[in-house]
Amino acid sequence: MRIGCVRGLRHNGTMSLPHSLVTDLQAAGYYPQLAGSMLVESLFDEEVVSHLVHMDTHVDLDSIHRHVTAFIVTPTRLLLTHVDDEPDYAPGQRPRGMTSTEDIPLERLRTVLIGRTYENPAQFRPGDRPVEVSMTLGWGSVRRIEAFPETCGDPDCEGDHGYGGSLYSEDVTLRVSAQAEGQKAVDQAEEFALRLRRAVFEARRQAVR
Repeated sequence: MRIGCVRGLRHNGTMSLPHSLVTDLQAAGYYPQLAGSMLVESLFDEEVVSHLVHMDTHVDLDSIHRHVTAFIVTPTRLLLTHVDDEPDYAPGQRPRGMTSTEDIPLERLRTVLIGRTYENPAQFRPGDRPVEVSMTLGWGSVRRIEAFPETCGDPDCEGDHGYGGSLYSEDVTLRVSAQAEGQKAVDQAEEFALRLRRAVFEARRQAVR
């Protein structure tokens, strides 16, 4: 594995981030030193098996809000590092950066949902690339409830049959499209999602032995 660095980014005197990860942090262009430092202190010298860096930019009437998330898979964990602009900073002042880092054991990931959209499904061939990829990860810290009115099957019935619903584990959702971010970004997101799903499968299998 080639090892690179963000300038000045060291941990215990050694460089800790793969060159490809450093390159992606720098390409995102949003405080790469800060994001990289948060990752280094959380790795504890574990190998980076796979990674994905995703940048979001939201434009309001009078401001621009940026958010970068770095997904890191190690042999035992999923690391998530978020860097945001501080909300509601005073006009004319430089925004401060806010960070948070989560550390989830792979066997605790309950949901790795991968969604893909294909341009021409009628002519699909194995190996065709999707034009959009979504990934939903859940480990139980955030739950979403979708409720709907129950029916008895009679279209003319006006009685109240109560409500049903579904409970979803949905902690992180990511969507990447070729139209917005380019086909290379979609391919990278798909590759990362598949590697993460495989890593979770292996971790669950090891846990039950």
